[in-house]
Amino acid sequence: MYNYYSDELIEEVRINNDIADVVSEYVKLEKKGKDFFGLCPFHKEKTPSFCVVPGKQIFYCFGCGKGGNVIHFIMNAENLDFIEAIKLLAERARIQLPEGDGSGEQEKAALKREIISINTEAARFYYNNLNSRQGEIALRYLRDRGLSEQTIRRFGIGYSTDEWDLLFKYLVDKGFSEELILKSGLVIPNKKGGYYDRFRERVIFPIFDIRGNVIAFGGRIISRTADKSQPKYVNSPETPVYSKGKNLYALNLAKNSGQNKLLVVEGYMDVISLHQCGIINTVASLGTALTESQGRMLKKYAQEIIISYDADTAGQAATLRGLDILNDIGCNVKVLRIPEGKDPDEFVRKNGPKAMQELIENSITLLEYKAGILKNSIDTGTTEGKINFLNKLSDLLVKVDNNIEREVYIKKLAKEFDVNEEAIYSEIYRKMRPRSSFRKVTAADAKKESKKTEKVEDSGIRHDERMLLALLCTDNSVYKKVRDKLAGLEFTGDENRKIAQIVLARLEDNRGLVAGELLNLLEPGIADEFTRIIQQECNCEDNYKAVLDIIKRMEAFRLSKRQQQILQLLGNKSHLTEGDVEKLKQELNSILLRKKSL
Repeated sequence: MYNYYSDELIEEVRINNDIADVVSEYVKLEKKGKDFFGLCPFHKEKTPSFCVVPGKQIFYCFGCGKGGNVIHFIMNAENLDFIEAIKLLAERARIQLPEGDGSGEQEKAALKREIISINTEAARFYYNNLNSRQGEIALRYLRDRGLSEQTIRRFGIGYSTDEWDLLFKYLVDKGFSEELILKSGLVIPNKKGGYYDRFRERVIFPIFDIRGNVIAFGGRIISRTADKSQPKYVNSPETPVYSKGKNLYALNLAKNSGQNKLLVVEGYMDVISLHQCGIINTVASLGTALTESQGRMLKKYAQEIIISYDADTAGQAATLRGLDILNDIGCNVKVLRIPEGKDPDEFVRKNGPKAMQELIENSITLLEYKAGILKNSIDTGTTEGKINFLNKLSDLLVKVDNNIEREVYIKKLAKEFDVNEEAIYSEIYRKMRPRSSFRKVTAADAKKESKKTEKVEDSGIRHDERMLLALLCTDNSVYKKVRDKLAGLEFTGDENRKIAQIVLARLEDNRGLVAGELLNLLEPGIADEFTRIIQQECNCEDNYKAVLDIIKRMEAFRLSKRQQQILQLLGNKSHLTEGDVEKLKQELNSILLRKKSL
């Protein structure tokens, strides 16, 4: 299925990454017997239903159904495709991978390395500028904002002078080609020829990826004489190493805070000021709206995500979008409200870290935040306004899946608006009930229903086939005992046939195939099902007997399918000769006798 790397190399990577060790970097695991349990990182839950089975090197969530081996876990946790997951795990295990073939992967990898090298050199250049005579204005600005030398060094803050192409010339002198420098996004082509620096006369904030590589930059203008049309901030464009929707500023530092919550703010200075005050579990979104990729990164490192954006209309809309994205992927989300519309940097410098921590502790829930916005938009001083508000709020309460949170809020509403609790509950349940509808069943409907039944039957046999393959991988010794019976066996559907072909060929060649290795062959969705089968159903007292039973069911299914085909043919004899009819009847008798013997 994935032939970019050899099966042997993929298996080497899998074996050298113990699943319990890898998962424990993302999930707090507790050992119960031979297995480990924790809160699922892929959906919101209060009671642990996420299980890691070291003996089989698999994981499975009894809540959301996700499962697989260590490769599938990394694919889900890091939002990576199969190849990228292999690369990450290979790096973790210090296994050298070939860098691709004629497909261009080698060139892509080399390009990314070169751009990171250029960015690293540029970051040094900017940092040295800050500490030079030319950088005095920028250093004074940072000191006025309360930043210490240690903080400036920790975040690698620098300065770009007002010269047009100073960085470009510097990078060329360092041996980088003009083409690569352009691809880094650090320079812009000049209409008259040549290039000029993207960042000029700005404080520079390097952006690091999760591993600490410099992947981009943000620049804030500081000159009082600067052109008023110039934006306050300029950021790197999308490049082969940088996508603003897939990275978070300072996550490389915040992930090591040791806390179970992360605070998401808007600006570089908000992050830096809070880190300097000891609130190091802070990151910034690189843009106003959080993306799902960023949400999954946040969820990976924290159980609770707190968003603190500006209180203006744009900031409010961004907060709502971010909250909805985080809520949809199962995060426990809250909102930090700062008094007087101040930003975190301004508030913490004026009031200190203790006051900021108190605000963080008093963050409100998604429901409270949305209810507050709703209340501010409706005049609840009138009877009509009160009814309108409560009706719209009931729409929000319908979506709350935590019954305790819903009950607490209903009690609060009933008391605040002098409304009976039962009336609010009644309206919520009315909106939760699906509307029933009746329609006449036609012949076409009946035909569709028949096809549905066939699909259910096909689904059942596909499950049996996967159970058979899973059992053979769980206990390879069974294969030799049933080899002859498997020889003429037919598998249902292209996916099962492909998997069966690989599994049976491996077992026939005496190369062996364990459950965790089987999952290497599978796409994530199918891996979920196979993992569930391995974890929940492959605990048979007698694997040989279980495999024989499945073979019988598969054979019975095949015979029944052929029996139906023959009956349909005999039901329309006009297209058949007498000889054909006789042959079909003989085959039908043979099928009936064979089914009796099973």
